Order: sequence, then structure tokens, then C-alpha cells
Amino acid sequence: MIATSLVTGALLCLVAVVALLGVLIVGLRVTRRYRQRRRDRIVAPVRGLLLELVCAEEDEESEALTRLSELDDRTWRALEPTVSAMFGKVTGQARTALIRLFERRGATAHAVVDLGRRGAVRRGRAAEVLGQLRHRSAAPPLCRLLDDRDPEVRLVAARALGRIGEPSVVPQLLDCLYGPRTVPPAVVTRALTSFGPEALRSIAAGLEHPEPLVRAVAIETLGAIGGVSRTAEIAHALREDPNPEVRIRAARALGRLGMPDGLQPLLAAVAPGQPVALRMVAAGALGSLGAVAATNRLRGLLGDPDDHVAATAARSLLRLGEVGGAELRAAADGRSGSRAAAQARAALAEASVVGTSFSHVVGVTP
Repeated sequence: MIATSLVTGALLCLVAVVALLGVLIVGLRVTRRYRQRRRDRIVAPVRGLLLELVCAEEDEESEALTRLSELDDRTWRALEPTVSAMFGKVTGQARTALIRLFERRGATAHAVVDLGRRGAVRRGRAAEVLGQLRHRSAAPPLCRLLDDRDPEVRLVAARALGRIGEPSVVPQLLDCLYGPRTVPPAVVTRALTSFGPEALRSIAAGLEHPEPLVRAVAIETLGAIGGVSRTAEIAHALREDPNPEVRIRAARALGRLGMPDGLQPLLAAVAPGQPVALRMVAAGALGSLGAVAATNRLRGLLGDPDDHVAATAARSLLRLGEVGGAELRAAADGRSGSRAAAQARAALAEASVVGTSFSHVVGVTP
């Protein structure tokens, strides 16, 4: 009897909790809709003025810019999210006009101050605004946010620094890859790839960093931005670095850079005894490199015990043009039961399905 009462009581409590959650969800949705409608009503009279600003030529924007700069605080607070969203949609003169509007409203100075506020949402919002404005003088305080206690703020700060493009912050971006408070490697890499050629030296300095993840990100970034002047250093990392992930990134980067200096290190990386993941990436990089001198080595990999390495080698042969296509056809005509013949036929069949983009290479009719 007591057990039944306890079960009944627990069920009633559960029902009450579910009902309460339902009421809260509905209440939040109603509140959100009300606020959005209220914001739309406030913004409606000046939305056309904003469009006039972004569509005007430089010598015609003065009136719209002045009127928007003089809006009351209530209207500006409602309009500001719309203006911020437009930064990702406009370029050139329209973007410059929006930056001028923010500066006249004092939003830039307020955002710099907000970087030091207690609320994480406020700090993150300020970092996002300064990144959109590409406000270079905000780079030092944004760097301090890379060590913020809130992970979302650290992420937004890294993105903002990437948009600003100040080369001097490269070491700080690399340093935030490790330690108790980090930024995801993908976010740091994306930020670094937005920097210009003047940042190459600072990024390349990461190749000597004691942390493997820093070396890996530096190498990947150099490959992505076309740092051909660092090919020799990346090739050295492929041969000598003790960390497998760094060597994998180096192999991929050498394929992207497409320089002849990458050929011999990549040929060594596909040799038996190397880690399978490295051999697979290096085999793909040889195809990206487009070096006909790699044809024989790739042909030999068609019979590799690892199917992934063999299949990658077959696709790389396709990328070497007629010479690679001829090797695939020769391998496909070999013993029907061999692994090499099976991989070659699979690659040729794939090329046939793709159609005319490969037909001239491998000699198949789509």
C-alpha cells in the first residue's frame, strides 16, 4: 500500500513538472514573439532610411547617415541588431557606410568598454561587433578574451580577431590552442587563414612550437593560404616531426602547395611501415601534387594490403592525367583476382560514372 502511494505520488510530481515545463516553454515563446513584434514596430519607420544608406553612393549618403545617427536610444537599440546582421550581407561602400554609422553612434567605443564587463553575453556581443567593424585598435583587449572563463566568449573573440586581420595577434591565437582555457583548432585555423601575406612569418614560427597541436595548426594554415615559401620547412616536418598528426597535416599541406620540393618526402611517407593514416593522406597528396614522377609508386600502392591506401592511390592516378589513366588501364587488365586489378577497375568505373570530366583521362566512354 505504501509502495503504491509512493509510485502514485512520484507520477503526480512528474506530471506536474512536465506541465510546468510546458507552461514555461509557451511563456518564453510568447515573450519572444512579443519582443520581436515590438522591435519591428519601432524599426518600421526607419527601415527604409537604413536601406537608403546602404544603397547610396558615397556622396549621397550624408543625409541618411545623419538622420540615423540622431535616432533616439530606444529606436537605435531596436535597430542595432538589424544593422549588425547586415554586415555579413554587404561589402564595399555599403559596409563602409554601416561602419561610419556605428562610429557616429558611439557603438564602437561602447563595445570596447563592454569587453571588460561581467556578463559573458555582453562581452561576447561586444567582441562580435568589433570583429564586424574590423576595429584594429580593439585587437589587444580581444586577445585578453582568448583566456576568458566562458568558452563561447573565447570562440567569438578568436573569430573577431580573424575578421580584424591584425598580424601581430598570430602568436596569441596559436597560444590559445593549449592550456586550461582553449579555443577549438578549427576556429583558430579559420581565423589565421583570413590574415594576409604579412602574417606568414608569424604563422611559420608555430612550426617550432613545443606543442604538437600548434605545429599542426600552423602547417595546415600555411597549406590553406598558399605559403609556398615555407615548403621546405613543411617537408622537414613531414620527415622528422615525432607527432603523427603533425606529419599527416604536413603531407596534406604539401599536396595543396603543389611544389616539387614536396615530392620526395611524400614518396617516403607512403612507404610500408609508416602509419596507415599518414600513408593514405600522402597518397592523396601525390595526386594533388600532379607529379608524373609519382606514377610508379602509386601503381605499386594499388595492391596495398590496406584498402583505404589502395583506393586513394587509384584516385590519385586518375588525377595524373593520361599517364595515370594508362597505368590504371594496365592494372585493370592484369590478373582478375588481384587486389591491384580490383582497385583499378573500381577507379575506372567511378570515373565512368562521373562522366566526361574523367573520360578523356582514363579512356572510358561515359
